[in-house]
Amino acid sequence: MAIPLAQMKIGLSVKYLIGTRSRLTARVSEIRKCSLSIKDTHVITLTFDDESLPPHLRTQDVTAYNGVVEWCEVEF
Repeated sequence: MAIPLAQMKIGLSVKYLIGTRSRLTARVSEIRKCSLSIKDTHVITLTFDDESLPPHLRTQDVTAYNGVVEWCEVEF
């Protein structure tokens, strides 16, 4: 599943689709342009809603290349 970067907004609820946190709900907490990249590359920080996760696992960065965010889907 992929989401166009243009749809990603701070506070947007998404489902993460990778690894042990797969299918957990997270919110977009930060969107930043990767300054070292010439191409259209952004880093999106997700913060998980699951309070049982230890602090070091509460956030996850996802990289968007060419305006597309992979590995998560919009939560309805």
